[in-house]
Amino acid sequence: MRHFLTLPAIALLALAAAGCGNQLSQPMTGPTPESRAAQPGAAQSTLNVGGQAAGPLVPANVPPSVGTTAPPPAAAPPPMREFTAYFDFNSATLKSEARSVVQQAATAAKQSQVTHITVTGHTDTVGSAEFNQALSERRADAVRKELIADGISADEITARGVGKTELAVPTADGVKEARNRRAVISEGGPGM
Repeated sequence: MRHFLTLPAIALLALAAAGCGNQLSQPMTGPTPESRAAQPGAAQSTLNVGGQAAGPLVPANVPPSVGTTAPPPAAAPPPMREFTAYFDFNSATLKSEARSVVQQAATAAKQSQVTHITVTGHTDTVGSAEFNQALSERRADAVRKELIADGISADEITARGVGKTELAVPTADGVKEARNRRAVISEGGPGM
């Protein structure tokens, strides 16, 4: 600890020897750092080698002035939620269980004031790519219409189909897999 205190003293002596000594020996005018420190809440200034003020130091126990308060932090976006409605083979008709899932998604969106919902329709791998693309779009549209019926504004919903890509359960082509026949409702998260 003693070495840390002697290094600044040596540096000051070196500066004094380099021609700054006259300015260091001049008496300080105004309050001394000690007298300023004794005044509670008073701002302090540091002095450079020449005895000139180098800038204010604000004591740690002094609160910032009224005009410098930081703005409140931005509200965090709601967490991303997904709801999955399943369909029968080669169908875009919502059954009662799927309607219940869509209703839950609509209720959650209204409660958390989500401003955008994405509905993505999917299929299994049975049939051609063109057929499955059209079927996935019909599934997404069926869910979009149900969300609107449940009170969600059409402007807040984007519906798209991805056909037999983006499988929940990877399968070979031509395989019936019920977990791939679905529409996924995504709401919340960043930008939504």
